[in-house]
Amino acid sequence: MTPARLAANISGTPSKGRIYALHGVTDNAASLSDISARWSSDYEVVLIDALGHGCSPRFTPTQLEDPFEALVSSAASLICTIEESAPAPFVALLGHSMGGATAADVVSRGLAPVDALVLEDPALLTSSQREHFRASAEDRIARCDEVTQWMGREIDILLKDYPQWSPSEAGGWAQGKAQVDRNFLARGVVSGSRSCEEILAPISVPTLLITGDGDDVLIGPGGIEEINAMGNAAVETLLIPSARHCVRHSTPTPFYAAVDAFFARVAPSK
Repeated sequence: MTPARLAANISGTPSKGRIYALHGVTDNAASLSDISARWSSDYEVVLIDALGHGCSPRFTPTQLEDPFEALVSSAASLICTIEESAPAPFVALLGHSMGGATAADVVSRGLAPVDALVLEDPALLTSSQREHFRASAEDRIARCDEVTQWMGREIDILLKDYPQWSPSEAGGWAQGKAQVDRNFLARGVVSGSRSCEEILAPISVPTLLITGDGDDVLIGPGGIEEINAMGNAAVETLLIPSARHCVRHSTPTPFYAAVDAFFARVAPSK
């Protein structure tokens, strides 16, 4: 399967390195714009539209046979292409939810040159969570259609529910619902078939996994305990109290502080 060429939003300067960011299901690169605002003065920031999302191509029928592999291979291909043409002194890969599962798979399998990994409540799903995503596929499509039809109303509701979510990223969030490939959503797939342990155990690059204790989190306190019990010294975990699945949007200050401290520890000093 030839990897698709993805759309990306690139800003900043790679004086300290390059940051790639992957969004969650039904979102897009525009919904990550605060990441560029945060780090583009020191890093080149590459915000990626995942396959079937944003301005990236739709899934082909062949890609829909194994949609997660198509997500992974296309993301890895973009990173490799950029790093081969203009290598950065430090490469960090950030991913939220589906994007976190994609990022973890890329690093776990060594598919792209990555020096540090940040996972924001990644979709490293249990079998029951995986089945829930499959079963709720039609509801997810209906929800995207609702946001598409009533975009202004839904942005207002979102910002009331998440008072620290920036309006600029809220616009991207809503736009993503209109753009996402419904054929992909119908598959109900946001992760691969490997277990969390199978994915994280081989990882040797410094990794920060951040989750919360809100009702909608995927990892949460129980998942943190299981990951810590694996004993992989490269994988550091952090639970932010009161954080929801969208950790960065619900608790931006502790999220950015944790990632800044992580970069300070693992990025090479100039």
